[in-house]
Amino acid sequence: MTLKTRLGTRRKSGISPVIATIILIAITIVIAVAVAGWVFGLFGSYSKNNPVTILAASSTCTSGSGCTITLQNTGGNSISVISASINGQSATLGGTTVVSAGSTAAVALSGVTITSGDTYNIELGLSNGGTLVTTIVAS
Repeated sequence: MTLKTRLGTRRKSGISPVIATIILIAITIVIAVAVAGWVFGLFGSYSKNNPVTILAASSTCTSGSGCTITLQNTGGNSISVISASINGQSATLGGTTVVSAGSTAAVALSGVTITSGDTYNIELGLSNGGTLVTTIVAS
């Protein structure tokens, strides 16, 4: 037997098809988790809970005087209220309302007729792109 014959008859071994399939599935799962993390991380910056909340117990709507909405900012940055609507109608903001980090502030809304006993849906647009929505029964 020559050297050439010995090398030619040697069996080449590789991984079995079962192991190859398991490796491919594992790689697919890792890629899927990475893509899901990237997608939710990307959209998470737009959908995270707003650091500003409405303090419903301190918010009121009164016939003849409009609404006063109390906001609390638990975030690290100041946020301004840039728009408001009451039952879908644009409301007038009583000046520029900035809610400093870690504080509360009241937003005065007017320009919409308020009737005692009626329920009003109030929507506030914030400078960070967030929106706050609440429902108040007028007194």
